[in-house]
Amino acid sequence: MLDRPPVTLRNALLRRRGLVLLVVAAFVLLGGVLSLRPNVYESSAGIYIDATRSASSFDAGLATAQLLQHDFIVLGTSRQVLLQACASPGVNCTAAERASPTTTLARRLDINVFRGTSLLEVTAKAADPNDAATLANAVARAMIDNDQAEIIRLFKPTLDDLQQQLTQLSAAIDREQQALQHSPAASSAAASHQAQLARLQGQYSATFARQQDVMENQDRYGSLATIIQPAVPNATPEAPDPPRYLLAALIAGLCVAVVAALAAERLDDRIFDAEGLAMAAGIPVAMVAQPVGRRLPSPEHIPYSVALAGVLARAPDAHSLLVTAASRRDPSDRVAEGLGTVAAHAGQRVVVVQSDRHPGNGQWFPRREAEGMTTIAVPSNNGSGSAAAVTDLVRQYEFPSAGAFVLVSAPSPDSSPTALMLGQTTKRTVLAATARRTRFRDARRTADMLRQAGVEVVGGILLPRGSQKKAR
Repeated sequence: MLDRPPVTLRNALLRRRGLVLLVVAAFVLLGGVLSLRPNVYESSAGIYIDATRSASSFDAGLATAQLLQHDFIVLGTSRQVLLQACASPGVNCTAAERASPTTTLARRLDINVFRGTSLLEVTAKAADPNDAATLANAVARAMIDNDQAEIIRLFKPTLDDLQQQLTQLSAAIDREQQALQHSPAASSAAASHQAQLARLQGQYSATFARQQDVMENQDRYGSLATIIQPAVPNATPEAPDPPRYLLAALIAGLCVAVVAALAAERLDDRIFDAEGLAMAAGIPVAMVAQPVGRRLPSPEHIPYSVALAGVLARAPDAHSLLVTAASRRDPSDRVAEGLGTVAAHAGQRVVVVQSDRHPGNGQWFPRREAEGMTTIAVPSNNGSGSAAAVTDLVRQYEFPSAGAFVLVSAPSPDSSPTALMLGQTTKRTVLAATARRTRFRDARRTADMLRQAGVEVVGGILLPRGSQKKAR
């Protein structure tokens, strides 16, 4: 069983419109504040990575390109690249960026793969468009220079070893040539030196060929990355973008406001409308009404007429009706007066007995409220005293036998057992609740206790909040 009214988006937005407007206004204000930030310009340089030069097949080239792209992205935010970029002509770096480039200067850089291709975009941000373009180009150049330096470092041991072998072979060839010159012609010594010279020359040629292959590979790997799209100054700032910021803030504010309104509606168990009161009390229908005035007829009497007609339709022979406050925060006197007024206007003699919120001195106070209706205020010092006073009053004046319709207002069972005690003689009641004040669980508990006491809850009247004060 529900312990609060059901939540609907429409009711949440209507009832929490103040909260919705506040949240949306806060987000729009935040978007406006962000729009006041200084202009930030972006500029991008494109680096093309041609991995097919060093791959044996196209698929291998794609795999190699992906690995190289990752290496270049990591390289682009390394300390040595950033420091080299800061040292480039035209690049403006602060002292903090020079001291700790990986945590300061790197925030102004963004290196990404361009739409799944072999092109890397080096994007730099700055308060000046020229500074942004210069920084992007400097970082792209530094990335390629550091990559080439790394390639040279990797190939250097092999080239140094080959160069050492060529130097040694060249020296050995020179010695053999000198020995051959000093050997007699057509002698066995000359033949031996000639054979050794041919072998050394063959080794030198093979080693030199290997050196050329290594140098060719070094040049090929060192030229995989090239700048194909230098960065140029952008005349339009990337941020702030007031229209986009405000639109995003508005959309985000609406989303958050809807969630906040639904959450507030779910956590709030107050009764807001007649449907909520009917659901809480377990009755077919409830009416929203204003405290009645003295002029008849008027629109404010219609809900009381409908409620009273519903009672009489279910029990035509009823001579008394109990009006019970749904909670300790609700008065029932005004509802009893409203029902009595419309009954008197229909020609019925009516007696309204008010035992709710009338701390008196033990005396009754009958007064003529309208033509055919008499209102009597009964002291409500305690529950049993009020119930006994009402019973004695009805018995003394013999209202039922005199043809009078008796309406008795009683406080909620939360604050007094008057209604439960009066239920021994009055078997039907109408709940009186206040919009935005009565709790769903209180109205349900009151209705359940009345039914357990043998009193049938036949209707409900929901008064607007604050209407009691105005009526008094």
